[in-house]
Amino acid sequence: MVITIEEIKDIGNTTLNTFSDHIRKNPDSMDYYYEDINYPISKEISFGNLNEISLKSTLDNTPIDEIFLMSNYMQYGDYDNSCMVERSNVKLFLESFGQLPFIFKVYGGYGSTGIAIALKGLLDPLNEKKALEIIETLNNLNDYPVIDDEDMSNMEYESFLESLDSFEIRDCNKLLATQYLVNVDDYDEDKLKDVLIESDRHGNPSWFIESGGICYIDTKELISHVSLSDYYSCLTDFTLKNTI
Repeated sequence: MVITIEEIKDIGNTTLNTFSDHIRKNPDSMDYYYEDINYPISKEISFGNLNEISLKSTLDNTPIDEIFLMSNYMQYGDYDNSCMVERSNVKLFLESFGQLPFIFKVYGGYGSTGIAIALKGLLDPLNEKKALEIIETLNNLNDYPVIDDEDMSNMEYESFLESLDSFEIRDCNKLLATQYLVNVDDYDEDKLKDVLIESDRHGNPSWFIESGGICYIDTKELISHVSLSDYYSCLTDFTLKNTI
């Protein structure tokens, strides 16, 4: 099966882009100069080097060797509308196809990450098998925007655990100490983490992934199924508050 540029243009939620950069020639000489390039020399490139082709006239007059395909479902950043869907897609796509010389990881400011696919590799008959798999993957994302639900769910849960480790365990300890009228001087953080994870399993969802891939934890909901005895088992140095 011969892949055509028309098939690629028909893939939804993608953009076609040109690449531009420059490299320093004769870097060790006083006579150095910069040379423009239209194809990456590294497997990792910058969003700033990619320019979306918005006009058909530009596309028709741009050599195939200079065009790069990007999927909206495989781009994310810290302050955009992305969630764990895009992060999982990028991870899995790179695991499957990242070793191919025409697949590039794209970086930018504020955690921006994406994937660029060089059309000259995608249309090369020598890459036909992998190219068909890539096109099938991109088309499937338009039917369902997640490559693998299980991987995405695992990444979301890892984000929850990381958020617990960062600061939420301390916040939960303060809430529990107030709720159970305890002055806490020291506690077993690992044990409390296990108790909180168990509480999360038995109650309403206490966390979700916000835009930008950040995990938000509702600490009041998270502690709602932590019993007094469970909490006491985590404390190593404490006194009861005088309520009189």
